Amino acid sequence: MASKVNELMQIGLRLSNSRQNRNMTQEELAGRLGITPQAVSKWERGASLPDISMLADLAGILEVSTDWLLGLCEEPEPKTTETNPAGVFAPDFIQNAQSEMGKLMRGSLAPLELVFGTEVVPAFLEDSPFAELIHNMRRRLAGEGTWVPIIRLRDNNHAAMGKKEFMVLSFHNVLYSEVLETVDEKTAEYMIGKLEETIQNKYHEILYPDLLKNIVDNLRFEYPALIEDIVPEKISYGLLTETAKIVLSKGNSICYLPKMIEVMECALRRNPAASAQDLAAQIILEICRNDNFYLILGQRPVQNT
Repeated sequence: MASKVNELMQIGLRLSNSRQNRNMTQEELAGRLGITPQAVSKWERGASLPDISMLADLAGILEVSTDWLLGLCEEPEPKTTETNPAGVFAPDFIQNAQSEMGKLMRGSLAPLELVFGTEVVPAFLEDSPFAELIHNMRRRLAGEGTWVPIIRLRDNNHAAMGKKEFMVLSFHNVLYSEVLETVDEKTAEYMIGKLEETIQNKYHEILYPDLLKNIVDNLRFEYPALIEDIVPEKISYGLLTETAKIVLSKGNSICYLPKMIEVMECALRRNPAASAQDLAAQIILEICRNDNFYLILGQRPVQNT
């Protein structure tokens, strides 16, 4: 029992040190993960552990490996560059300025945002269940093969935005918007439900190469023969993303990604110059067969019993 507590404390210490090295507050880290600052505080105090579905995003934000965060490997040596071959750190003020600019740049173009007017803010205060709702949503979508990127939650007091309005944005593009009639204890649940629907219906608008890489890295465990030496060696993440976006825009699910990779690899062996449009057309032919389970169900009348 003592060793388990010590392990939690060590993970919490690594997390805390990494966050502070990035000049990031608990509130900033929580905001980028879509959780409460209290959850981050519990992690850093060793009172609890981050959910496994958040580890990759957490490590990415803190610019460390998941293995190091969990204490499975030693801390890496400081990176060296041509202008800093000895790995000597720059003066603090330069590091702080670079870190601040980096935070501003990373936050300026988020892949997924939930933005709301000032009267919606109470739905996301400390006693709101939104952190648990987002966590459960992530788990449901992960079961469908959908990897949800970091969700940025923020209020907006722009004069043109309604006080009870909320929007789902991806790279500043509005994927969904609605003006609420009332704000109550069910508002957070309703908004997260609409967020989930938007992710499912418009995943092609959210998908980007780094997000796709996370999905592929996880598929590598289940389908090593399909992935190893194929992605990104023969199919670049850029081409895979472009092709997947086309396939998804036709109403197909990201759960077909293994089939997409299989079809693309075969097609590129026959024609290495095949375009994303050509590859997507071949994938859709393979997916939209007459014996496809979802196609069959979609053609049947709704059962009342």
